[in-house]
Amino acid sequence: MNLKEEIRKLITLQEIDSSLYLLRNKKEKEKPQEIENLKNAFLEKKKILSTFEEQIKQLQLKRKEKELELSSKEENIRKAQTQLYQLKTNKEYQAKLTEISSLKADVSLLEEDVIKILDEIEEAQKRLGEAKEEVKKKEEKFKAEEARIKGEIKEIEVKISELENKRKQLASQIDSNLLSTYQRLLETRSGVAITYVDENENCGACHIKVTAQKINEIKMYKELIFCENCVRILYVKEDLND
Repeated sequence: MNLKEEIRKLITLQEIDSSLYLLRNKKEKEKPQEIENLKNAFLEKKKILSTFEEQIKQLQLKRKEKELELSSKEENIRKAQTQLYQLKTNKEYQAKLTEISSLKADVSLLEEDVIKILDEIEEAQKRLGEAKEEVKKKEEKFKAEEARIKGEIKEIEVKISELENKRKQLASQIDSNLLSTYQRLLETRSGVAITYVDENENCGACHIKVTAQKINEIKMYKELIFCENCVRILYVKEDLND
């Protein structure tokens, strides 16, 4: 077995796996989260409709209460006016006139209240109409963005499928024992099984210093050499350029 060549294959496999990791993360987490954020923003905007609708409902109830009270006052005026002709003393007559005058004052105030409430209802209905138009536009934008993101997910799925096929072909060409070691590290080391020794002679993953002895052992290509700290497979970039 040519270990140097096998390491080259592992490096290429790692590049594929790193790309797959990013793509799967986008497909399963990032893109769905984008859609969820857009949806939540739209629903939050939509809540304003309920606020205006509840406001109108309360104003309608208030209007009804005032109109019932107004109707009651007007009925009391009619009764009092009828009673005027049945009174026998001037004192009783004047008292009833005072009562009627007070009732009419109440009616006048209630009529003003009803008109004010009607104006408030009209204004609230206007704001509701404007809010509905705005929410409609937001919904159209949300659906367009959702469709765009779902389209991106479809494209990502195609890329994942292509890379998975490429990975399968490459993996079949790698020594089974080396592949098994690589796969185990890939699963236990956050998707990075093999890394380079950088220009400062540090592990490219955990940045711990790699001894000169280990670097020499790497270049001998007798066996896989692992980082003493993170246990990932190490290689020297420059040594694989020939």
